[in-house]
Amino acid sequence: MSVKIASGSAMEKNKRDVTLGIVFILLSALGFALNQACSQALGSRVSVFQKMFWHNLVGVLLFGGILIKNRMGPFGSDLRLMSLRGIFGFLSTLFVVFATTYTSRPLFEISLLTSTSAIFTMIVAALWLKEKIRPYQVAVIAICFGGVVVTVRPSPELLTDPWCLFAVLGAAFGGGAYCVVRKLRDYANPTQVVFCYGLVSCVCSLPFFIKEVAVDGNPLASGMDLVILLGMGVAAYAGQLFLNLAYQRAEASQLSPYSYVQNVYSLLITLLIFQQSVPVWSYVGAVMIVGSSYYNMLRSRHEAGQMPRQIPMEAK
Repeated sequence: MSVKIASGSAMEKNKRDVTLGIVFILLSALGFALNQACSQALGSRVSVFQKMFWHNLVGVLLFGGILIKNRMGPFGSDLRLMSLRGIFGFLSTLFVVFATTYTSRPLFEISLLTSTSAIFTMIVAALWLKEKIRPYQVAVIAICFGGVVVTVRPSPELLTDPWCLFAVLGAAFGGGAYCVVRKLRDYANPTQVVFCYGLVSCVCSLPFFIKEVAVDGNPLASGMDLVILLGMGVAAYAGQLFLNLAYQRAEASQLSPYSYVQNVYSLLITLLIFQQSVPVWSYVGAVMIVGSSYYNMLRSRHEAGQMPRQIPMEAK
């Protein structure tokens, strides 16, 4: 009887982990959407590496303080994986910041392109983490990507727009970073992972930031621009923290489709804050994205509750 109870407890824990993972990834997507919105609101008034340095410094100070308060080391037990996470995360954010700084396209379209990270996540998870990809998950990714295509309606102009390509490159490095996060769950606390990402980003950005200010003569952000920069940092690191919490509780292949929900947040920001017009096809794409992601949630929760019970012979 005790074995059955333990097995039942394991199933309930697995279901809770999947549900929490989904909630955390939705909060993470909101943070990243707000981060991109802040970057686009600043535009080219604030240079790319100034954005990179200041908003990552917010994360270093915030999560460094948490580590000091809890008397934790900064790097976990696998420095190689932590470094890889930091580099992938830095490159992913850098390409997205370039795209949101210089593009003339609505935030919603750039968000849709960066959301293709879910595809890269599933590919890397299958090849590197050896996670099993279920047929329905492939279908979910295909429908989500179809929603992206319907919304953006690719054209020769879109495919040759360098900032659109930068957004896709950001998605590719982001997919790799998410899988490293999943790998790190046994080697580091989420706070350590986020701190290391911010530290690597600050160190890599600083020389370029100094050049932009001291050599190129770009002014330092001040006034409302500085407030938006700080908001950009808070949003980004809320997204990073919830992302790490999510991928430490469920498989990357189960959670990756939910990154598409960021597009819904970006759509609302585009309409309500930037007051940019959005064509009807964008709404069709959003329905495809949200609908397929919701289906994936139901299937993932069902599978989490169907773990086989292995009862030893002597307990029968």
